[in-house]
Amino acid sequence: MFNISALHYSRPLVPVLLAFCACFIDVVCILGLFHTFTAFITGTLVVLCTEVFHKSDNAALKIFVLVMFFASTLFWFTAVSRLVSERRVSVGHLFALEAVLVAAFMLVAGLGDPSAGGPLSPVTLTAVGLSTIAMALQNVIMLTILNRHVPTTMMTGNSLKLVLGVSDYFAHPENRADSRARIVHQALVLSAFAGGGLLAGFLMNHFRFWALGVPVTVLLLLAMVQPKMEAEAA
Repeated sequence: MFNISALHYSRPLVPVLLAFCACFIDVVCILGLFHTFTAFITGTLVVLCTEVFHKSDNAALKIFVLVMFFASTLFWFTAVSRLVSERRVSVGHLFALEAVLVAAFMLVAGLGDPSAGGPLSPVTLTAVGLSTIAMALQNVIMLTILNRHVPTTMMTGNSLKLVLGVSDYFAHPENRADSRARIVHQALVLSAFAGGGLLAGFLMNHFRFWALGVPVTVLLLLAMVQPKMEAEAA
């Protein structure tokens, strides 16, 4: 039987689920919002460079994402750091807030059809903005409260750590237990990231933006099972 304590924010399953959500949301954005990344900002920069001289409207959307990401990350980092230090907000509250933002993204895009209005239409900008704000919040959660875990949006670094873990496994036999645990965890995060993307690609064919109900459900589940602030502080 599954133990609900495995979903506690300190447990290694949490970054696995968050990586699943991150890639799921990015694939939805790529397929439905003019090849836009909102979690993987490196991707946004790369696509911007390919579009700036060829598709000006799409390039402007990528600039909008970059501005929104940096502004919302600054806001979230300042707000979350202060609220957590004052014990006025818990990680469960933040997961719930991220779920609300992704749900709002789903409703705006699902009801408004961004493809009909173009990359700079109000519907597209609102949907992209909500997704970017949500993913900036997830990155800040990982940077502050969950900084003991591996990143959930930077798979290049995680892939490198997986390779280094394999190298350590053979180079240092005395530490093989620790190396094995790192290898398994990194492999799970990478697999969940890829799995989220594959599932999003499949569901977008059938449900379009309503497929975002999957990461919304995962985030709400994570929010509900986290301890109260008193338990976190204990």
